[in-house]
Amino acid sequence: MPRRRSLQDVELVDDLHPGPPTDAPAPDRSGRRRVLVLGAALLAVLVAVGVIGQVVVDRRESARFAAIATDPGSIDPVREPPTAGWQVPDQVVYDLAEVRTPDGLLVGVRDAAEGPVRVAALDIATGDEVWEVDLLDGTSRPDPGTGEVVPSSGRCEAHETQGHLAVCLAHDGTSVIDGLVSRTVEPSAARLVTLDTRDGTVVTDLTDALGTDALVTSFATTGDLVVVTAESAELMDVRAVTSDGTLAWRTTAPAPDDEDGRTVITSVGDLVALVTRTEVRLLDAAGDTVRTVPLDGRFAAAWSDDALYVVPTGERPAHGVEERERTTVVRPEGDVELQGRDVLPLAVDDGSVPGLVLTSDGTTLTARDGAGQKLWAVSAGSSWLAVLLDGRLHLTPGAEILTIDARTGDELWRSDAATSSLVTDGRLLLAVAASPRRGHSTEMVALDPADGAELWRAPLPESTQELTSYQRLLFAVERSGDTGEHQLTLLD
Repeated sequence: MPRRRSLQDVELVDDLHPGPPTDAPAPDRSGRRRVLVLGAALLAVLVAVGVIGQVVVDRRESARFAAIATDPGSIDPVREPPTAGWQVPDQVVYDLAEVRTPDGLLVGVRDAAEGPVRVAALDIATGDEVWEVDLLDGTSRPDPGTGEVVPSSGRCEAHETQGHLAVCLAHDGTSVIDGLVSRTVEPSAARLVTLDTRDGTVVTDLTDALGTDALVTSFATTGDLVVVTAESAELMDVRAVTSDGTLAWRTTAPAPDDEDGRTVITSVGDLVALVTRTEVRLLDAAGDTVRTVPLDGRFAAAWSDDALYVVPTGERPAHGVEERERTTVVRPEGDVELQGRDVLPLAVDDGSVPGLVLTSDGTTLTARDGAGQKLWAVSAGSSWLAVLLDGRLHLTPGAEILTIDARTGDELWRSDAATSSLVTDGRLLLAVAASPRRGHSTEMVALDPADGAELWRAPLPESTQELTSYQRLLFAVERSGDTGEHQLTLLD
């Protein structure tokens, strides 16, 4: 039989109670009120800290996605599994995906080995050509001689401050591959213009405005200026003009001292780099020299918009000698000196690990910070490129995806869902699926960058080999028959 509990007196305290007897002391509720006040204050502090923390996180995420939105290696946000659209030969996109306009056009110089040199525009929505303009008639084109001609007729860049303008350089030179030797056929004519990308109208002929008899051989845009180089026998003439041809500043540099020496100017962040046979000279918006970087027999390659890579030339040395080779990563804020030649470029960089530089010798991946200090080294196999998102480094060594912590080198996850190169919009990792589902010949797979979880799949054209991006557009790369040529299919 259960034991019966004894009854005890319990004092009830309730605001609705009429109160204590008049001859009893009033109960002290101040302690209770203090507890309530302190509790409310603590809750308010915690809420405020939480709100501030969320604001910081939101701002950090906004900055990260803003960086992704301007990274040329990324693609537009993918809201749902894309479907196949129009298809064109890859050369058409290679030529015309130089400028993407606010009106949804792709604009660029058509490379040609004969005949006129033209700039054309492609409608992103339909794949149709909407306008074309001749910049050179091609009648004075030099004879390329023997060998395989590789057309190269100039390029276009978007004007940085005027959305409907493009700056285009057209010339009648070309390249030739003769056996194992590549050579450049220098142009006899060149023209630099600003175009209205809406209809191809020439707004300003900058060649005439520059007032030089020497050929314009290279240009770069920075802010509202177009910086050009024009080679003569003794000097390299460097001039900066506005979009209407007004001269902003002018400087000179020594001309190349041999026929193989060429001078190129390119943007490096908010600076321009004048690359000669012997040095890289960085110039600011006023044309003043910020610093120079000697080449010392090396050459400069532009793998991103915010850096130049000065790398060794010639054959790779024997084992054990490569430590004496060095690579210089040239950035606006400073240079990073590295041993060896095997820099692994970041195809997409959201800025979550500032200054990160990667090198890979095919077996070991090494990370350094913006000062060149070694952060970590891990065994990671051979990868062509890397994608940096939210502090995670995504690689494709062999038949899998490997993700490591970009700050520590710790492995985070692996996946064998895809084997091809990665494309990203900053929120998803996209690639050709390694094993399509039953009934599907080729599929795209979307993975969560945080943990590699598979989110969805979508069908791809049957012969798709990989995914790629041009001007933030997503394309499937397909081999066309037995010719070895490729077709690009827009995925939207």
